[in-house]
Amino acid sequence: MRRVGGVAQLLFSRQDPERANAMALELARASASSSGLDDPVRAWDSPLQVDRGLGRARRVQRLVNSPVWQSNPSPLRNGKAPNESTADYLFATVMNLKHRLPLSDAAHVFRLWYLATRAVTPPDNATRLFGDLRTLAEHEQLAAGERVLHTMGIAAAHGPSSRPRLPLQRSEALPANP
Repeated sequence: MRRVGGVAQLLFSRQDPERANAMALELARASASSSGLDDPVRAWDSPLQVDRGLGRARRVQRLVNSPVWQSNPSPLRNGKAPNESTADYLFATVMNLKHRLPLSDAAHVFRLWYLATRAVTPPDNATRLFGDLRTLAEHEQLAAGERVLHTMGIAAAHGPSSRPRLPLQRSEALPANP
């Protein structure tokens, strides 16, 4: 799950969209190989299974879990920006793994961000954390995700590939006032 969080950080930072896309695609492939469900969307929470705004997410989820895609994994762009495909692949990964592994903080934030940007009826916890992101431009949506990771202290000091920082004690983080 740490790799999922790292790719989410890379996506939100907008520093290397091609690398983020390649990593998200790799994670989607790896997570799908062992799901074993006829329709992986059935494992989603019921409201998400029918939300009109998540139609593309459901298609991507089914695609990455299909035997045909696993044998010929050449993703179609269909005119979509790399960041949009990256988010879709990463969401499919999170949904493939969420019932098998505990979500990392960054993966959980990403999941809520994705729902806040695409669901017609985002879950309450996504709305409380992000507000309504659906009407914002893509770069503003990504900035909101990056801001929440940073605010929560989840973002790594030097990008997603660096080692996680240990939380500092308050006395270490703030110098004493003379």
